[in-house]
Amino acid sequence: MQRNILLCVAGLTPQIITETLYFLTQKRRERVDEIRVITTLPGQDKLLKSLLDPQAGKFFAFCRDYGIDPASIQFDRTSISAVQTSDGKTLDDIRLNEENNRTADRICEIVRELAKDDNARIHASAAGGRKTMGIFLANAMQLFGRRQDALSHVLVNEPFENHQEFFYPPPQAVTLDLKDRQENFIGQASTADARIELADIPFVRLRGVLKDWLAELPHSYGEIVERAQTELDLQDAAHDLRLNCGRKKVALLNHRANLSEREFFIYLHFARARKEQLGENGFFSVAELSYDSLNQTFQALSRACGKERDIEDHGFLFKETALNKIITLVKKGDFYKLQEEVLNEVFSRIKNKLNRAGLPERCAIIPSGKYGAKKYGLNIAPERIHWS
Repeated sequence: MQRNILLCVAGLTPQIITETLYFLTQKRRERVDEIRVITTLPGQDKLLKSLLDPQAGKFFAFCRDYGIDPASIQFDRTSISAVQTSDGKTLDDIRLNEENNRTADRICEIVRELAKDDNARIHASAAGGRKTMGIFLANAMQLFGRRQDALSHVLVNEPFENHQEFFYPPPQAVTLDLKDRQENFIGQASTADARIELADIPFVRLRGVLKDWLAELPHSYGEIVERAQTELDLQDAAHDLRLNCGRKKVALLNHRANLSEREFFIYLHFARARKEQLGENGFFSVAELSYDSLNQTFQALSRACGKERDIEDHGFLFKETALNKIITLVKKGDFYKLQEEVLNEVFSRIKNKLNRAGLPERCAIIPSGKYGAKKYGLNIAPERIHWS
């Protein structure tokens, strides 16, 4: 049977634990088998006194009120993890950078350990403690959380939020005194008017994208994040569009398309325009083609092939007929003929070859704008385009 673990970060408001427990068990009718709490020394003292005292503890009161056997939920002193310094002292608070780092390491360590158990489901609550504790818990869930795990934040309406005597709505309503910050009496409120909601927080589960690190990662939160970012950067780079100038190939991931000499030159020209943000963000009309821009593309191509030359000497890389017509029509300024007799066919052939090779649609040269004012280009981020 799956074990349901409520994992909380808490400071001096242990109410968030019973409030979340109330919503899960009474509103969602979910079973909670264990409660784990990460806190500081004052938070631990507050938890033990306000929740886990056998006579006055609100955890036991909650169980009595709602007919739950407290023994069915593993929650005692051993369930509380107080963050410690490097020399073994329990933190009084989290204000210094070193204290922040120790807290991050501890939260990450606990989430990682709990996530090793395939028969456990973690419900993490980021509602309590210092704000950074909730952030670290959410980040740790992103790194190690599985599909069955959840992340939430409990919401309580005024005037019950942060009320020192409100821990959950009891079955029989009670009246609470309300006080201002100076502890002056300002009125009363009935717990019948209390509203508790649980805001589910969707999060990206990187565990499925990254390697299974549970057995090999260091314990430092900072090192884990750095390792994760390195892995993501490597995977991110795998999605770059790469043009092999020597072999006239276009590749993305493991998909490769072979283009003809003319097709590759035209494709490289639009890829270079996009990467260098020429024209309108890399898009330009056929009438904006110039001999100089074509020459710059050929220089880039010949340079990648080992020796930079001008387009007039294109025969050392291409058949003489491959670029002659394009060069001639551009020099004449006959852009209508260039588009109708050359480019339309080239664009279509390139798109078909990319599709057959399994490259996504966005890799094709696409039109933008209305008829008569169309511009053409690649809809790919400039930093993702490379050629060699």
